[in-house]
Amino acid sequence: MMLRSMALAAVLALAPGLAPAQSPDERDRPPRFELTPYGGYRIGGEFEDPEDGTAFEIHEGHAEGLIFNIHTTAGNTQWELLYAHQSTEVETQPTFAQDALLSIDADYWHFGGTYLFDMPSRGVQPFLALTAGITRFDPAVSGIEAENYFSGSLGGGVQLRSDRRVGVRLEARAFGTLIDSEGGLFCHSGPSSAGCALAVDGDVLFQMELKAGVVFRF
Repeated sequence: MMLRSMALAAVLALAPGLAPAQSPDERDRPPRFELTPYGGYRIGGEFEDPEDGTAFEIHEGHAEGLIFNIHTTAGNTQWELLYAHQSTEVETQPTFAQDALLSIDADYWHFGGTYLFDMPSRGVQPFLALTAGITRFDPAVSGIEAENYFSGSLGGGVQLRSDRRVGVRLEARAFGTLIDSEGGLFCHSGPSSAGCALAVDGDVLFQMELKAGVVFRF
């Protein structure tokens, strides 16, 4: 967690100096890159026991992340890199030896694109975003390995002050993760005890994230 925070701080500190000194003609050109650190709130997500239908819910809470966009030659489209992070807890089986709740980091590492809608006012611009990549669930317990799954996302929102070097991005995004496991998740073994935090069958896990971020264009 500390390494991620340090990396995020370093990127934000370096962002204003990424672009070299520009001539007047170059300053008139529209920015090609966008960097958006954001904060938000993530809800939803549960694993289901195939035996009795018991739901193991991921607790909702604060989320944060970083979005990097590159404008394409098509004009209204961008490539998009997304990192979305949440430190949360998931409910566990009664027989799990550690605790009733398991602390985990739920991270999305995605690549995709956005489509920007033309509007009469360039200061306000709606958009749609579609990405795919990896979801990583990393338990904060030694001896339990992280789980990685394929996932996709669909988001939409609006950019305010989209004609300026600094703007605001407001967005709602839905994530879908393919849980292709059958049996136990987040299992541990040791000399005194062994067990799995969850019992699941292959399914899709859905989460929703509401976010607001500051857009730096260069």
